[in-house]
Amino acid sequence: MRELLSILCAVTLIAAVSALPVSADGDNRSMTVSTEIAPTFLVSVPADLNVPYSQEKTDLGTIRLDTAQLELHKCVKVSMISDNLLKNQADPSVTLAYTITEKTFDSAVYLTAGEKTDLTSDCVY
Repeated sequence: MRELLSILCAVTLIAAVSALPVSADGDNRSMTVSTEIAPTFLVSVPADLNVPYSQEKTDLGTIRLDTAQLELHKCVKVSMISDNLLKNQADPSVTLAYTITEKTFDSAVYLTAGEKTDLTSDCVY
């Protein structure tokens, strides 16, 4: 009886394997894989700088998007807020007006790593 049961199980297993679905197109199949990656970025911004006395133009460094892994249709925006006055270290009540040039920098939008904005300062007398 056990032999008959084991033979019946084997026949059933063979019948089940032979009944696997087969595509009419052969082996042409497709699959969609979706992933979600957290956005990351690194922006370099110049630190505080000293402007030499009586120098009309000063290189202030570069704002640069060093690395970027952004979502589709997203960007990194860097803005500057300033009163546009240089303050004398010895007497903060003494000021000198200035502008950040690169088409008078207020903000910049970066989409890919390596994009940058070079900044200079023009003193206004």
